[in-house]
Amino acid sequence: MKFSDKTLTVLKNFASINPSVMLKPGRQLRTISQQKTEVAMATIDDTIPSAACVYDISRFLSVYSLYSDPEITFEDKNFLISQGKQKTKYVFADPSMIISPPDKDLKLASEDVQFDVQWSDLQTVIKASGVLQLPEIAFTGSNGVCYLRAIDSANPTADTFGIELGETRDTFQMIIKTEYFKLLPQDYRVTLSAKGISLFEATDIRYYIAIESKSTYKRGE
Repeated sequence: MKFSDKTLTVLKNFASINPSVMLKPGRQLRTISQQKTEVAMATIDDTIPSAACVYDISRFLSVYSLYSDPEITFEDKNFLISQGKQKTKYVFADPSMIISPPDKDLKLASEDVQFDVQWSDLQTVIKASGVLQLPEIAFTGSNGVCYLRAIDSANPTADTFGIELGETRDTFQMIIKTEYFKLLPQDYRVTLSAKGISLFEATDIRYYIAIESKSTYKRGE
């Protein structure tokens, strides 16, 4: 088989969340951060034929990139990457060395705030958080307006940067650490749960990201 560009892009993105991955039969890839604060699930174009564990995704992708048009075969204990006279035997890692997400789909305990966010807005706020050295990104609702902001909740006098997202009847501040925003560049449907979890959903990919415990939410009348 050959890995599509989409599959390679997803693997590269997943490497930013967890350097290791367990591939399972089918068309879905899953990963979880080592701190268990982020879970990502993607549907790919390729069908994985059998289980395989990759301890260092970036290293595997670097080996794969040595070939211009490689074939990859899943063997019992290794991948065989080949093209013409060139071949690489890439040995699987032991499953015990990899932190893997649960097989069952995750479900939010509640869906308290929901809206669409354009990637350009997300990207701008993430960039602003780096420029201003702000450790958090917050979805806030106050006075009928919802914002996406770069903040430092520990320092109320710190600089902030924000973009208006739309209207809301609720009052809330849902805080996520900036370092958790490891998303593929797409527009997202965002669902926030006051129980401490968020869902960023786009075409063929979902990210579940932890919301900080100091977040607040009050439903509007």
